[in-house]
Amino acid sequence: MARISLYLTLGLIVGGLLVNAIARDPGYLLLAWGDWQIETSVWLALATFILACVLLWMALRFLGSVFRVPLKLSAWFGLRSARGAQRQTDKGFAAFYEGRWEVAEKALRKTRIVGEQTLLHPLYEALSAMHCGNADRALEVLDRAEGDGTLPLAVVTMARAQCHLLAESYERTHQAVAALSTQDLQTPRAIAIRCELAFQQSDWQQLTELLPGARRGQLISAITLASWEQQAWLAVISEGKESATTAWKRAPDTQKAKNSALWRALIARLTKEQAWDSLYKLLAERLERHCELPSLDAIAQLPDRLAIKLKKSVKRWSEKETAGHCLAVLAALAEREGDSALAGTLWEEAYTRQPIAGHAAGWARWLRSSGQDDQAAALEAEALSSLRPAKQV
Repeated sequence: MARISLYLTLGLIVGGLLVNAIARDPGYLLLAWGDWQIETSVWLALATFILACVLLWMALRFLGSVFRVPLKLSAWFGLRSARGAQRQTDKGFAAFYEGRWEVAEKALRKTRIVGEQTLLHPLYEALSAMHCGNADRALEVLDRAEGDGTLPLAVVTMARAQCHLLAESYERTHQAVAALSTQDLQTPRAIAIRCELAFQQSDWQQLTELLPGARRGQLISAITLASWEQQAWLAVISEGKESATTAWKRAPDTQKAKNSALWRALIARLTKEQAWDSLYKLLAERLERHCELPSLDAIAQLPDRLAIKLKKSVKRWSEKETAGHCLAVLAALAEREGDSALAGTLWEEAYTRQPIAGHAAGWARWLRSSGQDDQAAALEAEALSSLRPAKQV
């Protein structure tokens, strides 16, 4: 307050001295140009000059605002108030969340005023245009935001990669992703983009490495990730670019559940490669936890020396299993060992538990080898009669 009083006092003193000087000697100024002459006082000329400078400065500011930011002029005249701009922003973000991309892009574009812009405006305007299928428009917004420095470079690059990905321009997507730093590549958004790119290009090895991070990021639905995960691991096992046992060890537990498709694919590949030792080790580990038909069927493919080693594991499951599949495997192993009597007993018990064609064929084969052709023929006829209705259906 004391400072303001001091300034007012000094202003009054200077003003009084200036008025006194003007009253005593206003000065004289003569300007001549051709036939034109202007006579005035020095003080009036000085005041006119100062006023002209102020008016010129205001005109330049006005013209600059008109040419640089056209919407600024509208805001100046009250056509777009701050409250109205905020309503447009809220409307745009709400429409984006609802998936109404055209409404979101239009609302966010209307708020493109320097004083109202935030980081989210150009980003969501570009994403809205991208979801509308207008990739060129989205890229234009991103390029302008990058040039103005409105958005961080990493955000612009990720949005650009996402735009190229949606437009199925995978080469440009690769280029955009490659421009990201190591730290930016580990963000949930970058991982989600890389996951989708790997899936679209059938890069299954890359996809299996990215899936855990994508699951933590939660930007891709759990159903989609589960589908991608199963498809990717089946492809990794089937393609043979990586060792089957190594790929199996890397696979997540969700793909190793009982009766999983990945386990069947692993058995098929090892059988095709005739990697009997590896198949035996995996079967021994698997039978410690699960009793599955694919595992039991795979035992029949093993050489005698390896198949017989699994007899104890199968016998343990035969006491719990009611379908008779374990008994059928034990009967086949008894035949390999030359114990015909035990094989016949096991085949009969397996057929008694579940009279299916496979058990009937095994028991009938044993009966014929034992000279009981009539009983074998009757058993085969009964099995065939049970199969006919199924074939007709």
